[in-house]
Amino acid sequence: MRSTLTKKTRSDGRTSARLNQLRRSSSLAAHARWAALTSDHARLQARFDLLREATSDGLWDVELGERKLTDPANEFIWSDQVRRLVGYRDETDLPNGLRSWMELLHPDDMAGAVAAFTAHILDRTGQTPYDVIYRMRHKNGEYRWFRALSYAQRNASGRAIRVAGALTDITDRRAMLDLKRYAEAIIASLPTGLMILSDTLAVVSMNRAFCDILKLADEDAARGLDMGAIALQAGLREEAAAVLAAGGTRHGIGVALGEKRLRMAMAGIELAEGERRLLVMAEDVTEEQRLREEARSHAARYRDQASLLDKARDAIIVRGIDGRVQFWNKGAQRLYGWTSEEVLGKQIDHWLYHDGPAASCAVVQTTLCEGEWSGEVAQRRKDGSLLMVEGYWTLVRDEEELPKSFLVINTDITQRKASDEKIRNLALYDTLTGLANRTLFTERLGAALERARISQQPLAVLFMDLNRFKEINDTQGHGVGDQVLVRVARRFQAALREEEVLARLAGDEFVVVAERADARTAAIIGERLGAALADPVATHGQTFSVGLSIGIATWPRDGADIEDLLKRADIAMYRAKAAGGGYMFYQPEMSVGLLESMELAKDLGRALAEGALELHYQPQVNLASGAPIGAEALLRWRDPRRGWVSPATFIPIAENRRMIGALGKWVLGEACRQLRAWFDAGMRFPGRLWINLSAQQLDDPDTVVHIRTMTAEAGVPPSSLGLELTESGLMADVEGAIRTMATLRADGFAIAIDDFGTGYSSLAYLKRLPADKLKIDMSFVRDMLRDHHDHTIVTTIIGMARNLGLEVIAEGVEEHAQSQALRTLGCDQAQGYHFGRPEPAEVFASRWLVVEDAAA
Repeated sequence: MRSTLTKKTRSDGRTSARLNQLRRSSSLAAHARWAALTSDHARLQARFDLLREATSDGLWDVELGERKLTDPANEFIWSDQVRRLVGYRDETDLPNGLRSWMELLHPDDMAGAVAAFTAHILDRTGQTPYDVIYRMRHKNGEYRWFRALSYAQRNASGRAIRVAGALTDITDRRAMLDLKRYAEAIIASLPTGLMILSDTLAVVSMNRAFCDILKLADEDAARGLDMGAIALQAGLREEAAAVLAAGGTRHGIGVALGEKRLRMAMAGIELAEGERRLLVMAEDVTEEQRLREEARSHAARYRDQASLLDKARDAIIVRGIDGRVQFWNKGAQRLYGWTSEEVLGKQIDHWLYHDGPAASCAVVQTTLCEGEWSGEVAQRRKDGSLLMVEGYWTLVRDEEELPKSFLVINTDITQRKASDEKIRNLALYDTLTGLANRTLFTERLGAALERARISQQPLAVLFMDLNRFKEINDTQGHGVGDQVLVRVARRFQAALREEEVLARLAGDEFVVVAERADARTAAIIGERLGAALADPVATHGQTFSVGLSIGIATWPRDGADIEDLLKRADIAMYRAKAAGGGYMFYQPEMSVGLLESMELAKDLGRALAEGALELHYQPQVNLASGAPIGAEALLRWRDPRRGWVSPATFIPIAENRRMIGALGKWVLGEACRQLRAWFDAGMRFPGRLWINLSAQQLDDPDTVVHIRTMTAEAGVPPSSLGLELTESGLMADVEGAIRTMATLRADGFAIAIDDFGTGYSSLAYLKRLPADKLKIDMSFVRDMLRDHHDHTIVTTIIGMARNLGLEVIAEGVEEHAQSQALRTLGCDQAQGYHFGRPEPAEVFASRWLVVEDAAA
């Protein structure tokens, strides 16, 4: 039994030991499992904390359990990032809890935010999201924008038991969105067209201005279109592709889009994602270009006019009615010393006159009342020195005939030399021009000849005479003629070198002696002198085209003494004048020409007496239709020995020999006879037959009687005839010409002013002349397409004729382009080789006259 007990005791001990062992083993396992769980929790907590700190968003959560949202036991847990977003350090600054959140909400956003949060929690279906934007107050007092997102954990019945969420600061993003919308609004309203193209040059976007330029309804109509389909301009797509590929920008690309003109710029843009875009900017510059062209045209005309006025040596000033300077030429700058920049827009009478503006009041009033003023007045230069000027003031009116400004031309007439110099000038110098007179020139030429004999160097004498100067004297008076001579002399002086001596012999005759000058050098001097008169001469408010004829004689070839040289240079000058101007060297046969001229005059008189002269007829046409509207009768002479003699040769001789009156009567009689013969043959003459009247005929008091008698005897009505009178011929006796023209016009004759633009008629007289037509001289028509000045003169004459209610006809039209240009300018009629040459009566009739139907 003891043994059994012993065994039982042993067995119980082993069992107890095993249990203790099991207990110890179970405790160790539990500890191990606990340690593992603790480690996992720490690792997960560290990972959660790392994620929470790494995100820029603030995190929060609240465990509701079975409690209500407003239960104080609910603990809202805020991450430190939430506090940092609103400027707080830790929980002591911003305690956890729903109240802290609500206290930070903007008052205007609170109701919406709370309502959205409540709806999210209470919706057991989980279909109501919580995604809300609201403002929270930062610790510094400003409100910042946040986006709040949350997710609710729900139990089996759908009740929210835990809510967690994130808070994102979107203040800067919202500002960028606002800025984007603002920029888009600006771009949409810009007047400049903006278009963005993809890397394939397809339209991505386009603002309203670009749609308007392309006449598209809206941006949608263009989106996706290829640039080439927009039909801008050939080659533009290739240029855009190059800019897109190379990057950079291209400015100032001109594009023609129908009648529109665009100025475009392109810029290649690379986006952050590596994609490329092309920005195209377009501006409608149609009106800008039109205005620029118009301004350029106006500026060119102004420069041309100002350039011509600047060439005048006189002071030419335009001043407004208020006295302010509007124009100040180079002559004024030279005369007074002030530049145009110093005086334009200013009243300068207190500078020019010692007595200030009061000194010019009388001049201003006279000009306003009478339209012009001329006289002498004392003035001052910029340096204070005194000078005397001869002034000519003209009142300029606007389109409504109201006073607009004053044109002032001042010529310096200050006497600068002492009385003894004046006496010397009287003896040796020309009193008008200040040049050497005949006496002094003879002395200088004699001394020059002596030096030439000693040195055996050549010497040249150039004898000069002004073309058309007699017309200026006859029509404008000797005062104007003298001023022209003064200005011509100044130009000659400017064209000559110091060693080339200039003198005025008499009237419009000037002479130059040049030492060591052979024929080549003398020709160069002649060209310089001719160029000096290329521009018109301005005086007394008018401009005059003054030509020049020069005869050149050289020592020793043409003469050994003063008398021979002057005489032979004079003969050469007359030859040059007969040829129309320029310079000629003396040739021995020229002396024989004087006898030829006398013989020519004699033969012309014989031809007139024997009826050996002829009339040729040149048609005049309507430029619009090309139909004939008349013809001009032109005198022709075929001498048995000489053949056809040019009118340019025998007409001047007839004028010098006082034969022109007789020739004019013959022309009128023959023209009337031929016109009557055409009428009798049943031929209809289109318009009028025009006949030239010379100045000598106008001087004849019986001219009207002769014309009436001859036309009546021939049975030709005045309505079939027109009379052409040269502009310069009219000016010889303006009042008498007006009376004669008025009488003839009242009889039914038409009156035309021939060679208009070559004379020097005053507009005041022109508007009084009872004329029907102005005839533009061929010298202007000939070069009007190549010479700007001739074109301007033709334009001016046509415009003036229109304003005066006159017809206008251009003569000398030899090219189709001339006729087209004249028609464009408003010219009514034309005459010239382009339409028909002067022809004998039979040839003219066969080409231009129509036989009327007798039955009609």
